Amino acid sequence: MARNTTVLSHILTLFKFALLLVIVLPFGSTKLEAAPSDFVVYGVYTGLNMGFANEIPKKDFYVNLGLKHGVRIGTSLEVMRKVATYDAIGKKLYKDMVFPIARIKVIHSEDNASIARMEAMIPEERAPASTPRAILVGDMVRTVR
Repeated sequence: MARNTTVLSHILTLFKFALLLVIVLPFGSTKLEAAPSDFVVYGVYTGLNMGFANEIPKKDFYVNLGLKHGVRIGTSLEVMRKVATYDAIGKKLYKDMVFPIARIKVIHSEDNASIARMEAMIPEERAPASTPRAILVGDMVRTVR
C-alpha cells in the first residue's frame, strides 16, 4: 500500500510539472510588463515641523515610476484616483471611474522609484465631491504627455 502511495505521489508531481509547462511555456515568461494603472503613489511623507514661524513642512510622494520608465528630475506626473461607482437604481456596482486629482513634479529618481512634490491640485470645481482633496497612497500616476 505504501508503494502505491509513493507511485501516485510521483505521478501527481509529474502531472503538476507538465501542467505548469503547458501554461507557462506558450507565454514565454511569467513576468508581465506593468500596465499604466500599476504605477501608484506608494508612500506619502511630511517633513517634520520644527515650530518656526510661517513654516510649512514639505510633503513628499513616493511613486513606483523611475529612470527605467523615462522619469527624470523635473518630470511632471499626473495623479489620478479610481473610484467605484454604485448604481442606486439597480443596487449594484456600476463601474470604476478614473479622474485626475493633481500634478506632481519629480525631485529625485532612481531605477524603479521616484520622489515628487506637489505642483498643483485640480481645481475644486473639476474634482468630484465624494473624494478627499489630497493625494493618497494607492492613487495612480502617469507621465504628463
